[in-house]
Amino acid sequence: MSLILEKKYESITVQEILDRADVGRSTFYMHFQDKDELLFDGFQYLQSFLESAQEVSGTPPRNSYDRIIGFSLPMFEHAQEYRRVNRALLGSNAEAVVRRRIHSVLAGIVSRELKLELQRRKRASIPVSPELLTHFLVSAYTSVLTWWLNSRNPVSPEEIDAAYRRLVVPCLASIFG
Repeated sequence: MSLILEKKYESITVQEILDRADVGRSTFYMHFQDKDELLFDGFQYLQSFLESAQEVSGTPPRNSYDRIIGFSLPMFEHAQEYRRVNRALLGSNAEAVVRRRIHSVLAGIVSRELKLELQRRKRASIPVSPELLTHFLVSAYTSVLTWWLNSRNPVSPEEIDAAYRRLVVPCLASIFG
């Protein structure tokens, strides 16, 4: 992460990573194929973090469907904590890969929660396909996240989470009532 703050992701070599981490080449390649795989490994941590945050959330949801977007605030808080790294990645050649990976992680969480919500309501379907709803919620989120990370004077994670919810909760309410 410290190298990403110093130079563009595409300019970082595996040798620089090895030197910074004080790790041998064979040890690195035993775990990762290349620097992109190392980057992706960080997203597995992100997925675990968000799933755990969602499970231990002490705040009961206002609506039963609120849990579908329960990842939102923990993700904004995480992004705030690593804001400089996130901004550096979003401004590099890795941006498309990072955006797709974040989208994939969030889509997995939303899809699972959507399925659980349908089971709780004993409903087999909703007026739009679950895949489309998942794509919409996650795409809106990644758009808001990117805008927020690139803001010169960003609001707090709580404020941007509230803004995201104002955008998507009416959609969820129209679908789930």
